[in-house]
Amino acid sequence: MRTDPLRAVISEEVVSRARALVPGLRARAAAAEEARRLPPESVAEFIDTGLARILVPTRFGGYGLGLDTWFEAVREISAADASHGWCASLLIHHPHMVGQFPEEAQQAVWADGPDVPIAASVLPTTRVTRDGDGFRISGDQSAFASGVDHCTWVIVGGLLHDGPAPDWVLFLIPPGKYTVRDTWHTSGMRATGSNTIITDDVFVPAIHALRIEDLRLGKGPGGAVNKSPIFRAPFFSYSPLTFVSAMLGAAQGAYIYFRDWSRDRKARRGVVVAELASLQVAMARASADLDAAELLLRRAALAPHAPEPMSAAQLARSIRDFTRAAELTLGAIDTLMTLSGSAGFAATNPIQRAWRDLHFAGSHVALSPENNYSHFGRLELGLGRDPTQPFY
Repeated sequence: MRTDPLRAVISEEVVSRARALVPGLRARAAAAEEARRLPPESVAEFIDTGLARILVPTRFGGYGLGLDTWFEAVREISAADASHGWCASLLIHHPHMVGQFPEEAQQAVWADGPDVPIAASVLPTTRVTRDGDGFRISGDQSAFASGVDHCTWVIVGGLLHDGPAPDWVLFLIPPGKYTVRDTWHTSGMRATGSNTIITDDVFVPAIHALRIEDLRLGKGPGGAVNKSPIFRAPFFSYSPLTFVSAMLGAAQGAYIYFRDWSRDRKARRGVVVAELASLQVAMARASADLDAAELLLRRAALAPHAPEPMSAAQLARSIRDFTRAAELTLGAIDTLMTLSGSAGFAATNPIQRAWRDLHFAGSHVALSPENNYSHFGRLELGLGRDPTQPFY
């Protein structure tokens, strides 16, 4: 991947700004979890930092940067709090999805500038019918729309039943054409505010629709007008990065907290915890696992930038690596939680929040070991992709 010098400077500046947000985000993390959504101050800081612009094409005022900048910015922010990092990641990722919709849709979303927060619920839960040069959609099950309370445009999924087989389609909906139902009551990732989008007989023009099959293959209409290869990359060559980047950053933040806390901590009978060889060994393993996860994700973040189309084998490797990186972060946070003992479960201890959040995040279907490892194994064994899997 060749890096333009100016874009390299912009990338470094954006990541530096993201890093500078960490103390404030960390201070708000507990209150955000209690409120079950990000505080307005955090959202404003994300916008002011330019996160929403990272992957927006330059012709719309965006930075037109790479997936590596996305990864680094999210990793930095997530060190403060996984929920903040998760929402920041989606704030960056969803404009990239919009960039694969038809040109007219992109113009509508970014008509007033690139700082547009977009939420999404991609599962095909809405009812869809054709209506002239567009569609009518209705549904009350467009769930898990992280950060929707602070977003304007939204993307929802639905099944179109007017061909030989149902067609999974994504629809862009402007503000004022949907409502939000408060449904987010969970034990992890609570501050993401992943509530449910409600649509009621909303008309969506055909130019605001994108087939999942086109997104899967990297053949969305936007790929013809946006120059970067990332707008023509297969969906699963980058989509899981959204979630595992936040997991890694949160685990790395928890590790730093544990390390600093353990330097002066004493166990029962006055034993200095830092002098326990068992703890030292376990920390080394956790640290190595986090480093390994970071290396896997750095490679995966660069792969979609190659000028030539990604091969099936390369895609399978990235899909495998996203899941393996998630497993490594979960192993590390489990180690830190075990080493923390009963003190780790204190409500004021950020390790327990990271532990809950990461296990919740790791359950995302995009990181499924059964699906992702099986896909890699099938290709290794010459079986080809499973046609029932919609994203590979």
